[in-house]
Amino acid sequence: MITQRQKDILDLIVDVFTKTHEPVGSKALQESIASSSATIRNDMAALEKLGLLEKAHTSSGRLPSQKGFRYFVEHSLNFDSLEERDVYQVVKAFDFEVFRLDDLLQKASELLSDLTGYTALILDVEPRRQRLTAFDIVKLSSHDALAVLTMDEASPISVQFAIPKNFLHSDLEMIVKIVRERFLNQSVLDIHYRLRTEIPQIIQKYFPITDNVVDLFEHIFDQIFKEKVFLAGKVKTLDFASLETYQFLDDPQTIALDIRQSLADDEMNKVQVADSQEKSLANLSLISQKFLIPYRGFGILTVIGPVEMDYRRAVSLITVVSKVLALKLGDFYRYLNSNHYEVN
Repeated sequence: MITQRQKDILDLIVDVFTKTHEPVGSKALQESIASSSATIRNDMAALEKLGLLEKAHTSSGRLPSQKGFRYFVEHSLNFDSLEERDVYQVVKAFDFEVFRLDDLLQKASELLSDLTGYTALILDVEPRRQRLTAFDIVKLSSHDALAVLTMDEASPISVQFAIPKNFLHSDLEMIVKIVRERFLNQSVLDIHYRLRTEIPQIIQKYFPITDNVVDLFEHIFDQIFKEKVFLAGKVKTLDFASLETYQFLDDPQTIALDIRQSLADDEMNKVQVADSQEKSLANLSLISQKFLIPYRGFGILTVIGPVEMDYRRAVSLITVVSKVLALKLGDFYRYLNSNHYEVN
């Protein structure tokens, strides 16, 4: 347990170091800490003994350790604290017309990456929590067609496929009929189960050759089981992480799984300081914040950066972006529900 003065000293050292990236000496703290330089040095030595500070080799100053950053995050970081300049920047940056949900989420991740200087990503609503609300097949030519799956009212997925050589137009109509009868308004988890239990038996009833039909069902519905991840600032990881981390970001499904496992269902936000179970992220900090996607559930905003990041600024930015994004999404869905349709 540390004293209040020691906590104030640690907080101040973290604030100064994350902005200057230079070791902090006792004299630099005297204006903010109402104690003598000797008393501050004693408290800094005590914090060093506790493993919260580290002594710099090139000066008499101290810098926060990983443990010190973690203590600061747990005891001093406030997600409700917003910087006015961040509100202005984010609101101004979101002043554009939205035609597709994906474009809005990608824009938000790019904005967060640009403002923080780190890697940012956004996860759409978790696939297993979504439902199929509409389905149709549009024939593009005699050889190919487009399956359109609508998830939770306004999240369409388009899947182009080659029409099997032995197929008649009535066969495509039968697929639409089966899907609407068996899958409509069902959760992704239920659809996954039915694809492997009911559908093979139903296909045998209506199609003389079943192998290509089973494969076609698998192809059409494959995308709904995958996370939608909107990544920005991948190249920025090369400034603060290893090539292994950079390459790991090519696997969005694993990234999404790691982020979701770190956040409990009842947690709205979380900061991990060198605490990820994933080896490629183990020495980095991740700040995650849930945001509301109207009518559908919650998405997740995440910033990936170095342990010595400016936590107060990063949290302010991710909080402002999440709030403004939720408002923008509210406008977007109100527009869709007023008899307009999303451009795909």
